[in-house]
Amino acid sequence: MDPFFALSLDPFCITTLDGHFQRVNPSFVAALGHPEADLLSTNILDLIHPGDRPPAAAAIAGLAHAIPIAGLESRFLCAAGSYAGSYKDLAWSTTPFPAQALAYTVAHDCTRHKLDQEALRQSEARCVCALESTTDAFFAVDPAWRLVRVNRQAESLWTRRREDILGRNLWEVFPQAAGGPFCRQFEEAMRTGAPAHLEELYPHSPCGRWFEVHAYPSPDGLAVYFRDVTARRLAGEKIKRTLQEKEVLLREVHHRVKNNLQVICSMLRLQERNFRDDTLLQALRDCRERVHAMAMLHDQLHRAKDFSNINLGEYIRNLAASLFSSYGVDSAAVELQMDIEDIPVAVDTAIPCGLIVNEIVSNSLRHAFPQGRTGRVSLGLHARPAGGVELTIGDDGRGFLETAHPTETRSLGLWLVDLLADQIGASVERSGSAGAHYRFLFVGQAS
Repeated sequence: MDPFFALSLDPFCITTLDGHFQRVNPSFVAALGHPEADLLSTNILDLIHPGDRPPAAAAIAGLAHAIPIAGLESRFLCAAGSYAGSYKDLAWSTTPFPAQALAYTVAHDCTRHKLDQEALRQSEARCVCALESTTDAFFAVDPAWRLVRVNRQAESLWTRRREDILGRNLWEVFPQAAGGPFCRQFEEAMRTGAPAHLEELYPHSPCGRWFEVHAYPSPDGLAVYFRDVTARRLAGEKIKRTLQEKEVLLREVHHRVKNNLQVICSMLRLQERNFRDDTLLQALRDCRERVHAMAMLHDQLHRAKDFSNINLGEYIRNLAASLFSSYGVDSAAVELQMDIEDIPVAVDTAIPCGLIVNEIVSNSLRHAFPQGRTGRVSLGLHARPAGGVELTIGDDGRGFLETAHPTETRSLGLWLVDLLADQIGASVERSGSAGAHYRFLFVGQAS
């Protein structure tokens, strides 16, 4: 008995049946900090907190009648160390031996357990406070889909009191949702352990609203945060409808502009019949081709999905083919060679580019190949670094007149080329050594 008594990690003591200490083990001394001599001159009741003393005294009184004490919790006064002047919670049990007039007591320090319990209680309180103050609605279910927690926001959105639904199966509370998208996503999260995020319409009573949902699985079940996003969805749908209406309107505007420009082209064509002067007829024809070039752009915009940008490559290809058709060019005599990339540019860039192509290609078809001379008209369009665009237009015809520098005594069309190049900030390079060649460099690629 003595080795066990001395070596035990639990506090042991032997008292008289009325509570006076007879022996204490080292663990008892270490637990409370009182010297062994002081303990042996006192009663166990003197160490117990006054608030816990009445039940302890009643329990000790029963020892004389062979009534043991089982797991009584009392606060014991500490006398040394960091616990000096404070109390420790000890759970103690006593077995009386009336024949010996002694009682054997073993104690267990439950202070740490109570501190842990208090910390757990405080943590739980903070968690509840956070869940109640969050703007998101929240509920949690256990692995059997029983509702174990519902916050105030969820009560409000569901229009159900939490007291009426806690402990009930989630799909019994919301039978319409069983088998639906919410149910499938929650079951998948439970099965895989991966969080689920979705935005779905719950069309049934009592909600009938759109919810953004985030579900987080754990061994304890599923924690679900959700919020009502109906207003945002309705606003988004309204914006989408408005944009669609504006798109239809803008498409109609481009269609009408194209039609009006085509009417102008027809009027100019009719007007040509009233003149015999070749110079005047050519001027009218040039005007008609310029108007037609702009009409083609609006026709492409009318068919486009994106009104802010235009496919410059497609526009130039169509425009060049139209010019060759308009001038009745024999493809066996004059070849159209194109090396053109599809490059999106802003409409304000596409229109000047189209007019530049119209002026230079028209000029080549009128002047580069006289008296049945054969040759080639070439166009190139390529993207360059930093959003740059390179446009090249040329022919292998007779080139610029040798009697005049190409920058002097120019026609209206060539004056327009320079003006249009300035409009898009393009640098211009000309060469007339083997035909007429133009190279334009500008920044025009759309984002």
